[in-house]
Amino acid sequence: MNTDDLIDFLSTHVEAVDPRRQDRRVALALVGSFAAAALICILTLGFRPDFIEALRTPGFLMKIGTIAAVVAISGYGLRRGARARGANGRVLRLALLPLGVVWIAAAVELALLAPARWPEVVMFHEWRLCLLAVPLLSLIPLALLTLVLREGAPTELPVCGALLGLCAGGIGALAYATYCLNDTPVYVGVWYAAGIALVTLVGWIMGPRLLKW
Repeated sequence: MNTDDLIDFLSTHVEAVDPRRQDRRVALALVGSFAAAALICILTLGFRPDFIEALRTPGFLMKIGTIAAVVAISGYGLRRGARARGANGRVLRLALLPLGVVWIAAAVELALLAPARWPEVVMFHEWRLCLLAVPLLSLIPLALLTLVLREGAPTELPVCGALLGLCAGGIGALAYATYCLNDTPVYVGVWYAAGIALVTLVGWIMGPRLLKW
């Protein structure tokens, strides 16, 4: 086969690439990893007994809403980051805005309390469990999303890694919320945010190694 024949063969045997294939994989990884993390949380820690009633309370809705917003925005960043030069640091900063809302609500909550009560509100008796459970429940999302991103063509690896950790940490926090009874902005803004931050830091540090292709 001469060069011209080879070129003709290659040009006529090209399979069309579905541009939305990667998007579907990211979405599937998000949903599947949350389902797996929530199931593990329920089987190991239990299920919040007043979950249905909590759905009608502002505190629980704010907790779930802000964490879900973090996951949604960082997931959007991952979808873009899976493409060459698609990651954007602005998306990472935007994903932190929902936590900013929680911190403002936490500041208001503390301002309405006597300073002597602040340690009692912040150091809720299960804070250690929260700080441990959120990162552990983030391991499955972190692994699945890493595999999906490696099939793409990420280039800004530290940014992609941070988005990966932020998204996985958010999913782990959502899973833990199926058990946790504390919905106060202070608790969420301190211990949930700390758990998510740990996973984000791991993603940022390990991103260049985990996502290298």
